Amino acid sequence: MKRSFNLLLVLTFGGLLNTVHVSAQTFTHQQGDPYMIEKIQEQLHPNLADFPVNVRRIAIYKINYSALRFTNEEVEYLRAEIEYSMRQYAGLTVLSPPELEPNDKLKIIGNDSTLQILNMQGRSLADVSPDMLEEISYKYGVQGLVELSLQRREPEGLVIGIRVMNPQSREVVWSNSFISNPPIVLPTLNQGSQKLVSFGITTRSSDSWYRNQYSTTTSSNDSTGAGTDSTSTTFSHQADTLLRQALTDFSLTFSYRQPLDLENSSYIGFTAGYHIIRSRNRDITLFDISLFDLGLVYYQALSEKNPDIDEYRVVFYSKLNMQFPLGNKDGEMFMLEPGVQFNLSKNIGLSVFGNLMLAGESIKLPNKDRITYKQTGIGFHAVLRF
Repeated sequence: MKRSFNLLLVLTFGGLLNTVHVSAQTFTHQQGDPYMIEKIQEQLHPNLADFPVNVRRIAIYKINYSALRFTNEEVEYLRAEIEYSMRQYAGLTVLSPPELEPNDKLKIIGNDSTLQILNMQGRSLADVSPDMLEEISYKYGVQGLVELSLQRREPEGLVIGIRVMNPQSREVVWSNSFISNPPIVLPTLNQGSQKLVSFGITTRSSDSWYRNQYSTTTSSNDSTGAGTDSTSTTFSHQADTLLRQALTDFSLTFSYRQPLDLENSSYIGFTAGYHIIRSRNRDITLFDISLFDLGLVYYQALSEKNPDIDEYRVVFYSKLNMQFPLGNKDGEMFMLEPGVQFNLSKNIGLSVFGNLMLAGESIKLPNKDRITYKQTGIGFHAVLRF
């Protein structure tokens, strides 16, 4: 009875230990060799397009690997998949001469006076002797000797290096390496930051000129003999004086913008600019003014990206800014500027836009007069991008 109980304990704990061992050796599909070699074959296919055309018959003569990370069965499986890819994607003839077969055995070579023990893991016997290697290649018509290097790394997974050597000259005629899980490098947003300088001309107009009321004081002497004088105050300018003038706004604007997506199809940024507004009738200079502006701007591409200029040809933009008069004038203008920009080249563009004054159309002059600008206008910019 006691013996049967002990046997039951051994079987129970042995089964548990075996279960734990099997669980520890379980891999997910993405960690298995079939999945990883499939990913490598997807990369190998297009890269074989530049394989030398004068190399049509190849043989694998050497495989570099660590016995701690690969079993013989795994090495043979990976070798077979690489040979299949060479035949399928490059149309090569893959030979397997017995003298060039890599193996994992020890070889003893020598003569009456010397004795040498070689570790042949992953190497063929012919690899030890260059003359033998060339002789066997000539015997079987091998035009390219292939050396494989197998590695397992984290997080790259399976790494395979392939080198093809000319048997006679020992020249490496083709080489490449492949990773089953290549790292994904995402572009950063600041790669698309841009600076723009715009030279613009806008057609604007004045609406009216409002003049304050100026008082006039008159005095009179006493003519009745009562001994009193009289004083009266009148307003000589009670009504607004209306003036209409066509104006031209010359502007220079600097913009800095950052992309909002990885395709650089939309941007947001800030602007700073200087304006010189001049009347077209130089006899009336009342509405001449200089302005400084600060604002925000948003860009959105309307067309497909053109690879020749690495930019979108047609871009919509909307700019909201506040303009301050320079000198001894007071007031602020709040402007909305929607427009369309046409990129003619990588660094040169042209934009057409409209002006809409949202508030603050009146500017106060030093003598308390107020001048008012019309709320709409149109113009164009020449744009330099760098």
